[in-house]
Amino acid sequence: MKLTDLFQKVAIKRLSKVETDPVISNQHELNGVKKLVEIFGIPTSKMTLPARFIYLSDTEEENIFDQLSEFTHSENGYVTWYDARHAHATRTEYRLYYSTRLFEKYASENDLMILGFDGQQVWIIIAEHQSTIENQVLWLFANNHHEDAKEYQITELPQRESYLRGVENLILEKFGFEIHDTQTDIEKLLARFQGVFPSTKEFSAFARNETSIITSVDDPDVVLLEWWNHEEKLFKALEKHIIEEQIKKGFQDVDEFASFANSVLNRRKSRAGHAFENHLDDHSIQYDRGKRTEGKSKPDFIFPSIETYQQARTDTTLIPSLMMLGAKTTCKDRWRQITKEANLIDTKHLITLEPAISADQTDEMKRASVQLVVPDVIRQTYMPIQQEWIMSLNDFLKQVVKHQS
Repeated sequence: MKLTDLFQKVAIKRLSKVETDPVISNQHELNGVKKLVEIFGIPTSKMTLPARFIYLSDTEEENIFDQLSEFTHSENGYVTWYDARHAHATRTEYRLYYSTRLFEKYASENDLMILGFDGQQVWIIIAEHQSTIENQVLWLFANNHHEDAKEYQITELPQRESYLRGVENLILEKFGFEIHDTQTDIEKLLARFQGVFPSTKEFSAFARNETSIITSVDDPDVVLLEWWNHEEKLFKALEKHIIEEQIKKGFQDVDEFASFANSVLNRRKSRAGHAFENHLDDHSIQYDRGKRTEGKSKPDFIFPSIETYQQARTDTTLIPSLMMLGAKTTCKDRWRQITKEANLIDTKHLITLEPAISADQTDEMKRASVQLVVPDVIRQTYMPIQQEWIMSLNDFLKQVVKHQS
């Protein structure tokens, strides 16, 4: 399943003050909804539909399982689509009533709103203005178009290359979608791994061998995404099977359930990071991975070696040859962790798959001497001024080779 299997088109607009200010709001109704006929059709009577309301920002809240990273507030409710003038011979007055109080409690003027209907449920997603998640939602649903839509704009969803599907899913998971590829050969996975999770290294090697790509040397940016996306798809299929089998068996008590749920979520985080590193492992470059530099600090990658790093403590002429790379599938605020790693290296490099990080966040990275590395296709989701600064994976690898020559 992919995004376009859920929605063919969505409505996009920026919220107005009258829609978000509880003092002047129009009784839980959205304004200027005539164009929503393209989403819901012409109402012949009041049409009430179940709805999922989601408000997203870059500010995280604590969650018992911490599974929805920037997922701030959500509610189930309903919307009612109707024509207030249905009895009039010539006039129409379309209205959309919503049941939630999320708008007045959390949303602000100019926040981005996405409205979609999957045939059964209405999805209303609101993203905080000038945030990373707003940029990502805008890219996901509209390829960065309609940035200043004060009125509803109806847009068809972008058709993207298959290797970007994993990046789309990273964003979708932030607001509760779990997308599984129904075409995955689960029997082959079960035969290979006997219904249990293998080591990250073994699973990554298996996923690579399942593709037709032997090496990433010629086009590391695209191949990284191809490999990572394929491994993600296989992992989700195996995970789904293992979880379903455990649910069938049941749990002895709440503690066993909580322990199992936490193990699932921790495996997702751990596997994603390690698999990401494994896919960078295809180049003839000297490095050490996960070695301690100072105290408990263990950067993901040290170039050319941990031995050279330790020697540089007394031989400062070696310091210019040192580089480090942190690898995080998504950044959020965790990018700051690498600023405390590898103290001998002034500029820390960080590679991520996260699209469209806000300019405020990348400016903060610059000030902290963190150089962002992003596969080139994802780099194009950033603003032009950000793209000038962000390195592609190919750019980074060339720089590492130059340091080691």
